[in-house]
Amino acid sequence: MTAPQTSYTDRVDALAPARLRRSWLRDIAIWTSLLVATFTVASVAVSTSDVVGPTTLPWWPAQNLSLHVTAGMVVAPLTAAAVLAAASRPAAARLSWPTLLVASYLASITWSAALHTNVDPTTMSTATAGARSAVALLVSYTGSEAGLAITVIALSCLTVPLTLVAVKSVAGPVAARALSPALILGPWAAWTTLGIDGIAAAACAAVLACGAVASERRVRRWDAFWGAAAAGGLLGIAALLSYGAAWFAVSLLCLYFVRRRPLQILVSAGAALAVLGLAATVGPSWPYGLVDTYNAAVGEIAAHPGQLWWLAIMPALVCVACGPAVVESLRRFGSSAVWPLMVGPVLALMIAPLSGSNPEHPEYGWIALCPWLIVAATAPRTEGRRAGRGAGGRRSVPVPLVTAGVGACAAIVMMYSGL
Repeated sequence: MTAPQTSYTDRVDALAPARLRRSWLRDIAIWTSLLVATFTVASVAVSTSDVVGPTTLPWWPAQNLSLHVTAGMVVAPLTAAAVLAAASRPAAARLSWPTLLVASYLASITWSAALHTNVDPTTMSTATAGARSAVALLVSYTGSEAGLAITVIALSCLTVPLTLVAVKSVAGPVAARALSPALILGPWAAWTTLGIDGIAAAACAAVLACGAVASERRVRRWDAFWGAAAAGGLLGIAALLSYGAAWFAVSLLCLYFVRRRPLQILVSAGAALAVLGLAATVGPSWPYGLVDTYNAAVGEIAAHPGQLWWLAIMPALVCVACGPAVVESLRRFGSSAVWPLMVGPVLALMIAPLSGSNPEHPEYGWIALCPWLIVAATAPRTEGRRAGRGAGGRRSVPVPLVTAGVGACAAIVMMYSGL
């Protein structure tokens, strides 16, 4: 069941009522406490384990206390300030939907590039065969480190507009507009440009965006068929780039189930299996690779018991990377209209620490989860269609400007205090 598709020009109040502002302060306090707890646990892990340390925590803010002024240190705060200022203006609510998508994409590119552009052309032992092939292809075609960084950033930042498309389809355009600042300034952007995982995140976003649009009530017959086939094909490609992408099949299944599209379930499943089967004919089998990766992860934990620290660090790190908006989003997980989009990433988050982390490199497979863990922050509740109506009958959507700003500041501090 989808939210009412309101007009693109409906007014979105940038300032929420005082009650909502107090809830933002509570969310920020909870998220800050989680941030402190994460650093505390990481500090204990560093002092008691050889597996967890500065080499596996590039976000660790105390690697080097020296401060080097870079262009990113100037561009990142200016970008965050520009996004927040633009989102707070009434004119932002009157932007056409294509203009909003393009502006969100360009702002995301600027924000991600300002935070980090040190793309690592190597892959971890836990990476899929498809990920290794994709990295080799990008390195050969870009021809330089700068070209590789630009390509990875451009592809990874497609996650933002694709996520907005999915949220608009499920929760309506007003909720999508309100969510855009938190998506653009997500702290996870500092990790998306480090390698193939950001591209895998964009592929996962394409899966849900395509599935959401294809399953809308107005889409019928062959359009629905080919849309579901495209979603399944994208799911197969995403799975070839990251084993964790397979969990997005749960979200796609729930989306089709809620919208009563049983045929699309079969079509998408068939298309995904066809892609994996085709890939198996020209390279390693994806299921065998998944089993080998799981066995290697179990052996890694047995050989290095310090890997168990990731059981506590990984979920906390994911929530920290989501920013303060994750608190409100997870609180409303079961009652919001976007729960089908969240269920797969939430399940993946529960088992993320068991996905296997290389002792020399961190596991970045959780990057794809972050945008979807905050989508309920502005989505309407399923039990009340008039929950978004403020005083006087005007539409009042709590645009999370404060929480987006706090998350952006934390990302800047974490990324540049350790340079």
